[in-house]
Amino acid sequence: MNIAHVFQDALQLANATTVEALVALYRAAIRQFGFSHFIVTGLPSQGQRFENLILERFWPEDWMSHYVSRDYIRRDPVAIASVVYRAPFTWKEACIHAAEPGSAGDRIMMEAADVGLKAGVCVPVPVRNALAGCISLAGEAPITEKDALEPVNVLSLTFASRLQLLADHGRPKGLTLSDREREVLTWVAEGKTAWEISRIIGISDSTVNKHIAGAIRKTGSATRSQAVAKALRAMEIAG
Repeated sequence: MNIAHVFQDALQLANATTVEALVALYRAAIRQFGFSHFIVTGLPSQGQRFENLILERFWPEDWMSHYVSRDYIRRDPVAIASVVYRAPFTWKEACIHAAEPGSAGDRIMMEAADVGLKAGVCVPVPVRNALAGCISLAGEAPITEKDALEPVNVLSLTFASRLQLLADHGRPKGLTLSDREREVLTWVAEGKTAWEISRIIGISDSTVNKHIAGAIRKTGSATRSQAVAKALRAMEIAG
């Protein structure tokens, strides 16, 4: 691809004023490389839920539900490689370097191929509230040669940066929840009790209640349900 064209696309991404416009521009840009789908997400550490770290996606819905319900993120060779790699890599490379080739990872990749995600590229990107993050791009027959990785890298890093900046601008001002308050509220949103949350994240239930009380106070709420609703609207936690 023409380098000038890539930088023109990147400039448009950097100047997008809405998430909707940004996503449309990114989809058009990556389509030139044969990518029809993408997902931008943080990678979960202990106590975090994968689905709460997803920033944006254009991904087959059935596959997404199947993937989440089976907790594939813990065994997906692409996700595992994303924690280690600092430069773009292909799905094929991730599978080759998987710790246990021929196991669950191969099955995950075969199932992905069955829904049209036959080959892909992964670009490591920083994601807020996650130790690591990535943009994974896929399609039926995308261009994954080495000389295509750098343009995809430029476009994807620009997209991820602008996406998070626009999300920040969309947050109502005044909420200053701590990371632990966000984590606890996320589990409250899942319907967990204080005792259940304490077991999940390894703190006492009284400390959980303290964080819930702090979130209720900071959001100006009367109940934990109200605090969850306000945190969701403010994009302090993911829905």
